Amino acid sequence: MKNHILFVCFLVSSIFGFSQEASLPEVLTADSSWTKEVIKFPLGFAPDIDFEGYEDIRFSKGWRKQDQEDFWTYAFTWKVNLTKELTIASLEQSFQLYYDGIMKAVNKDKDFTVPESTILFIKDESAKAPTYIGKLNVFDSFASKKMMKLNVHLEYRLCPTTQELIPLFRISPQPFDHAIWKELHNVTLVDNACDH
Repeated sequence: MKNHILFVCFLVSSIFGFSQEASLPEVLTADSSWTKEVIKFPLGFAPDIDFEGYEDIRFSKGWRKQDQEDFWTYAFTWKVNLTKELTIASLEQSFQLYYDGIMKAVNKDKDFTVPESTILFIKDESAKAPTYIGKLNVFDSFASKKMMKLNVHLEYRLCPTTQELIPLFRISPQPFDHAIWKELHNVTLVDNACDH
């Protein structure tokens, strides 16, 4: 009976997860080798991030393989009806909630306390479009079970009709001059992202 209940719960969550992804328009485009996931806000692992909308994510082929150059390399956007840039303080707070939440949720060792993340963003004043650079120091509950440093590149697209801003985050532990960033910059917002 217990197995039957677990199976029904799994089936319901699978159907809900699929229908949730299928019902939300994709905002990102990437090479077919990149896997995708769409998650609706509020995020189960970080419900205090106070947005309405969804997150569209693309993961590189080797994002969970420690021996690959594209380990922990991925991109995501938040389609959440922003009408102004997130402040540095709100970016740092949102990322802290996001990474602390997801790493605690994924952690299987209940006797281990996941260390808090440290997050730093600065605005790139030399860029034409609103652009930020970030440095994250987070615990990797998915693969290495160690602290890791991630680099973040954030740029916004302004939707001229609605004045909505769409943030696009690109993330990798590799330095910004590594070849993987060329691949990351091929993950882009779809042309009609403003229409969704």
